[in-house]
Amino acid sequence: MKKTFILFIFSLLSACNSKQQDNKVTDTKKEVSTEKIVAKNSKSDSVDYEISTYDNPKVADQVINQKESLRELSEKKIFFDIHTKLLQKLTEEQQSFFRKNPDYELLSVAKGNLFQENGNDFAFIVFDKKKVKISIVVYNAATSKHALLFQDIKVVNGLKNEDCGSYSFGTFDYQFANDFFIYNKEYLEKSTQSYLEYSNLKITDISKDEGFILDQGCFSKKVSKTNLANTLCIATSSVYSNWDCLRYDKTNNTFLIFYTQAFAD
Repeated sequence: MKKTFILFIFSLLSACNSKQQDNKVTDTKKEVSTEKIVAKNSKSDSVDYEISTYDNPKVADQVINQKESLRELSEKKIFFDIHTKLLQKLTEEQQSFFRKNPDYELLSVAKGNLFQENGNDFAFIVFDKKKVKISIVVYNAATSKHALLFQDIKVVNGLKNEDCGSYSFGTFDYQFANDFFIYNKEYLEKSTQSYLEYSNLKITDISKDEGFILDQGCFSKKVSKTNLANTLCIATSSVYSNWDCLRYDKTNNTFLIFYTQAFAD
């Protein structure tokens, strides 16, 4: 009887040990499976989004002077003068947006079918008085929502690994400020009229727009050249026909920089 009891206890301990081993194997498999899922998701999310020069900590020292000059132009009411003249041309809905966002001084406007929904979309270049920088705001008529490029809608640089010739420091928002405001500061303090006469922001079909010389520009290999409508273009020079152009990607809610044009007279 004693031997039978001992054998029963031994069998019970062996069964428990076997179950524990099985649980360890199962848990290990779960851990490995989870690691694979995390690795897969990490790989899919590792898109190299552009950071606006204003928000890039690596070049913070290089933007200080420009930001100070922009602040001075705002304090001298140069931006307010431009803002007032452009604002009166907008719809009541867009005027209301700027009344609700008093830190934004409107510096440029473009209207067109930007989000490919056949809507009356808008793009605005603004000076943000609070953050002391130039920002690009877009408006999707289909959703009735405004968004900031780089922040609310990410930007992908499709030209990063392309041989696009000349190089200028900074993202297009920073370049815009340099060429239209910093270099022309003295002229703007006298009059803003010549600035207002220049079209420096467009929603257009660049294949039909006379302002673009496509055979002198540089395209990303990530886009087809057959349909070039619904393109947002931001001028990067007040002297030459220099532009950076972006296209909205519905599949991942991003803007792709797919075309640049530099030093094309």
